Amino acid sequence: MGAKIIIIFLLFSSCHLFDNTEETQHVAVYFNESNVSVYEGGLGSLSLRIEPPDRLSYYTVDYKILNEEIAVIFRADRRGVVFSGKQEGSTVITAVIGNAEAKAVINVFKQ
Repeated sequence: MGAKIIIIFLLFSSCHLFDNTEETQHVAVYFNESNVSVYEGGLGSLSLRIEPPDRLSYYTVDYKILNEEIAVIFRADRRGVVFSGKQEGSTVITAVIGNAEAKAVINVFKQ
């Protein structure tokens, strides 16, 4: 009987190990700048700060650019994003972890 109780307890507790929804509710995400400018064809970057910083390795960051005709993501990871300016205009980039998000404006200018 004792072994069955332990197994049932382990099954219920292991579900929490793979569900980080509760954990992401206690995260804040910030870009190092709120507004960044690049030339068409140029690269720009934004660093990402996650609070608390000791939780950085636990999360997946999703980046989205509102208008990919203006700028596109070149490279991205948990520490930040590098993007390329495609054509003149402005758009917004968002970093999302669970319910937390950071936004910044990307301005692209002609050379």
